[in-house]
Amino acid sequence: MNRIVWVTTILLCALVAVVLGVPQGQRAVDKASALPLVSLPVLTGRLKSAPRPNPLREVTLRKMFETAGCPDARLSEQPVDPGQPPNLICKLPGRETSLIVVGGHLDKVRRGNGIVDDWSGSSMLPSLYQSLSAAPRKHTFLFIGFTEEEKGLVGSKYYVRHAPPSLLRSIRAMVNLECLGLNPPEVWEDHAAPVLLRSLETVAGTMRINVPGVDLERVGRDDAMSFRKRKVLTITIHSLSQGTIRVLHSNRDNISAEHMDDYYESYRLAAEYLAYLDKTLP
Repeated sequence: MNRIVWVTTILLCALVAVVLGVPQGQRAVDKASALPLVSLPVLTGRLKSAPRPNPLREVTLRKMFETAGCPDARLSEQPVDPGQPPNLICKLPGRETSLIVVGGHLDKVRRGNGIVDDWSGSSMLPSLYQSLSAAPRKHTFLFIGFTEEEKGLVGSKYYVRHAPPSLLRSIRAMVNLECLGLNPPEVWEDHAAPVLLRSLETVAGTMRINVPGVDLERVGRDDAMSFRKRKVLTITIHSLSQGTIRVLHSNRDNISAEHMDDYYESYRLAAEYLAYLDKTLP
């Protein structure tokens, strides 16, 4: 290829990218990924769609799952408290009955819009379903929007308390997505099962992403704790730090607190990580 043709080809590719409205950094990421990733506008559109009332958040998440391709037959609601929103579960069947649970909580406190805590986690679930459903999987995935986390992990406690022992034994991992997009992705290191932490380090290293360990004992609890008490291996991916923790439960918890590049990187990491766990966990 001569120099003129080569330069013309590069310019045409750049023009196409501009017309399609795809950010240049995202194009490189998507090309490098083995998974079909949703676009940045789709991911952030779902993030921006958060209703303020908690009951509407479950309804909105259900519609997003449907748009992502999760049919009604795979969507179920688990009533927890009378008059309160249920847990919402989207099932992605695999070749085996062993399970990988991916969770984020639906509810918010009164103050703020609850974008960071935790619509950033729950609204990412349909995008992860969309990416992982493109190819057959070994494990069955359960994407769960947990209700009433802010009232004491009510939804996740109810789920594990009412799960048959055989179902709990079949869960190979519970991956919790909590408060994403304030910073690049981080991991609650001292609460992570060693095998899950090593896997995350492997995936992050391959992607050339630094995922520091930032522990949150002084901040509060998360839905992963309900599973860990039942001897399920867990890991929590988040983005909290000393500089961003004050956003939570305040009027600053709104869309302006989110760094969209960091949020998209968290999605990329979570998608690749779940695909890796599917291949490597027994």
